[in-house]
Amino acid sequence: MTFSKEELAEITSFNFEKEENFVDEDCYRNCYIYSVCPSCSGTCYKKNHSFSQRDKSRCRIQKLITLYAADLIAHKIINDPHYVPDYLVYTTIESIKKIKELYIKEFPFLN
Repeated sequence: MTFSKEELAEITSFNFEKEENFVDEDCYRNCYIYSVCPSCSGTCYKKNHSFSQRDKSRCRIQKLITLYAADLIAHKIINDPHYVPDYLVYTTIESIKKIKELYIKEFPFLN
């Protein structure tokens, strides 16, 4: 309902089997949270006429959500050290530190 006939023709000829057709190289190389960042291929196509080029308009809100989730996990670990399995504690804490290091400056009201 939202695509023109030309766009539908292009979409139906697209190879959906190749994972690399959906990778935003810029995000993949430069964003720490790329692997957990939700992205809608339909929205990407509608906005950018590309399934791989992500819609960057939600980046800031996704960083804020990620900061909140990292803080929540940190508090859960503090309150219950066994919240995270032993073999994941180090990487989880390092990930929380990295997320805060990368994104907290963007949200000064959180400090």
